[in-house]
Amino acid sequence: MVEQKANKKKKRRLLILLLLLLIALGSFFSFYFFRETPKVISGLPDVEQNLEKMTDEEMLKFMQTEVDKDNFNINLKHEIAVSKETNVAQISVKNKPTNAYSIQVAYLLKEGNEQVYKSGLIPANRQLMEAKLAKDLSEGSHEVTIVYTIYDEEKEINQSTIDGVLYVS
Repeated sequence: MVEQKANKKKKRRLLILLLLLLIALGSFFSFYFFRETPKVISGLPDVEQNLEKMTDEEMLKFMQTEVDKDNFNINLKHEIAVSKETNVAQISVKNKPTNAYSIQVAYLLKEGNEQVYKSGLIPANRQLMEAKLAKDLSEGSHEVTIVYTIYDEEKEINQSTIDGVLYVS
């Protein structure tokens, strides 16, 4: 009788365990297969009705301004008058307002590669008309290399050179 009771108790436990397992599996499958999938809202809004097409001229102008952002244009005299008495050169360096970068100019004598002038940073829409040279030059013409360096907000991005002449009189 004790054995029959223990057997009955084991069967009852097994039945409860199977019932719990069946409930767990049923819950899992009902959640997995019958859940509502989230609705994804996508697509573009309707196109505005009051639009006008850009003319060819407007398109070219817009495209040119985009190209001009990457171009750099400065006015720089390469034949420079220098006063013998004051040692001031009429350099006339103009960084145009259309430029996105600042510049710095330096003048190096070709003979000896000696620097006679180096400017500070010249932002866009600014100009430097005169500069006091660091060295007194003899009267006559002196060939120079003009180095102009282009800077963005953080660092040097380009450097170019052109030949020039200082006319001291």
